[in-house]
Amino acid sequence: MAIVSAIVARDEIRLHSLLDRVLRLSYRWPVGEVYVDGVRVSARGLPDVSGRACLVAHHAGVGVVEELEDGLRVHLKPSRLLGLEELDNSPFQSLIELRRGMIMLRTGQVGSPPLNYYASDQLIAASCPSYLLGLRDAGEKITPPNTEMMLGLEGVRFKERPTRASFELASPPRLSDALETLLEELFAAVKRSVARRCALLFSGGIDSSLLAWICMALGLEPLAISVGLEGSHDLTFSSRAAKLLGVDHLSVALTEQEVAQKCSYLLKNIPLSSMMDKALSVMIYEGSRHAALNGRRQLVSGQGADELFGGYMKYLRLVESGSSSAAEAEMRRDLEMLWLTSIPRDYASAALAGSLLTMPYLDERIIYNVYNLPLEFKISRGVRKVLLRAAAKHAGVPEELVAKEKKAAQYGTGIERVLRRIQNYGG
Repeated sequence: MAIVSAIVARDEIRLHSLLDRVLRLSYRWPVGEVYVDGVRVSARGLPDVSGRACLVAHHAGVGVVEELEDGLRVHLKPSRLLGLEELDNSPFQSLIELRRGMIMLRTGQVGSPPLNYYASDQLIAASCPSYLLGLRDAGEKITPPNTEMMLGLEGVRFKERPTRASFELASPPRLSDALETLLEELFAAVKRSVARRCALLFSGGIDSSLLAWICMALGLEPLAISVGLEGSHDLTFSSRAAKLLGVDHLSVALTEQEVAQKCSYLLKNIPLSSMMDKALSVMIYEGSRHAALNGRRQLVSGQGADELFGGYMKYLRLVESGSSSAAEAEMRRDLEMLWLTSIPRDYASAALAGSLLTMPYLDERIIYNVYNLPLEFKISRGVRKVLLRAAAKHAGVPEELVAKEKKAAQYGTGIERVLRRIQNYGG
């Protein structure tokens, strides 16, 4: 994700102190644009510049910032952010406008670039991805998906934009029909949102293996990147899985010292409250960093598959305890809260490393077709992700990968174990 910040103040102020944080975090992006009171200026001269409005945008594309008669428009669209016309139909996009003392935010569907905002009677500000304003203690907030928001010094107005109604089943579907529809939508989602030369965060599990298989079937050239401690489960298995799939593969083996250093850096810039958050942030940051180093600024992730298809062990436990309705409610709640928790964390982790995160499973057409399917299509007889496994098998994914049970990334990479040891010993 590119790194963007927009600020409007009631009175003229020196802008360097407010934007120094954004400028420091943006060094991995090759293109930098800075505007003060609607006029483009050099970032090097920013310490001497004062004004009432400022926009900073760092990215790797073209046409990201559009100059308007009365302001600026920032297109947070993958095709522009990365300079890849092949991504022009991606559904994952948001928008920021800075005009006449106001900031307008427009978020897309869940999985689109997340936006944060701060508003007071003296200062309004917005950033993408979330958390980069550094104003969390002062009331920085995340903008919900499918929302249009107008920030002004006099107050905040927002409205939700119409979205597709949740999928209603006319009659009980057959598993064979559901998997055919799912595969069709997955292929379409990858075709819309994934570039030919992408990187794929790869564990060898069913989520990332199916995405890799679809990418190659579409003629794309993904680089599967696996991150973990030397000898960890994910690094060991992902190497075998990549060979079974025939996908180009890169293993990123971290030392314990590197895990500690990366986590310390991320904690300074992203609110990572739980050990799981810290481990996943390190994994995504390192995967994104190596993607960019290999000339691939798009990192594709399987985020959302667990919530949609019943991948977490907690869902299985609820089903086996006789609480199927509770399992369904938990899955839906987790899916609906992704925009507030996991997506901002993951987008920010990728952006700090110089990559744009893309999550094809969160394409709303996939959500639309999976959301209300029967629970037994997701969890049945002790097996999780039943429908996804059936679809992968039908597509031709090797049986060993279809049958592999999920191991949570923070455990499979070995990263959380290291972080807990550091915490226990006061490191």
